[in-house]
Amino acid sequence: MNFNTFSEIITKVTPLVLIFGASVGLYYYKQLTNVAKLLFYFLLGSLLIDLCSRLLEKIFSNNLILVFVLTLLELLIFLKLYYELTQKKKLVIFLSIFGVLYTIIESIYVNTNDVKLFQPYAKAFGPLLIVGMTLLFFFELIRDEENLFKRENDYFVLNSMILCFFSLQFLVFLPLNFLVNTDIQLTGYILIGNIFFMILFYLYLTYFIWKRGRNLKQ
Repeated sequence: MNFNTFSEIITKVTPLVLIFGASVGLYYYKQLTNVAKLLFYFLLGSLLIDLCSRLLEKIFSNNLILVFVLTLLELLIFLKLYYELTQKKKLVIFLSIFGVLYTIIESIYVNTNDVKLFQPYAKAFGPLLIVGMTLLFFFELIRDEENLFKRENDYFVLNSMILCFFSLQFLVFLPLNFLVNTDIQLTGYILIGNIFFMILFYLYLTYFIWKRGRNLKQ
């Protein structure tokens, strides 16, 4: 299997995984906790953005503006998630407002018509804020050993997965414009690799939703 074939397959798999995850979330919706519901909303929103991006690509041959829509979705969902989990409520509110305003302002001024001029710093900055919240949550768990043992099975692994995924997003999108303008083939490999890890992240979130919904339903 060559790279082009693999890239075609993996891009077609992504919406199927999201449909599956959203379906699981919808089936167990009444049994889900607030955190699991937020993850369901993330999968559903990601599915809608994915479908819209394919439509815009066919009609206008340009879907770059949806990068900012995805960034807003990530910020709103995951900062709300950490508002539920952490004790630093005011900090989460401040980061949410700051991140959303920055993303909106950048979406207005950044050139979305030319991929070689497109540098979405918000797509790197948003994940960085989320990574910061994952580290804060880890520190809170470490300081409270009793809470750590009570919540480890529920949220420790989830927090670890969020940390790994958004750290990767930060590393991919921070130098994206530089990569596009220097080595387009390498950029293609990196973006397809990023999609592969996105699929794994979506599958984990689906598993988390299924596990929480099943346990509460029983």
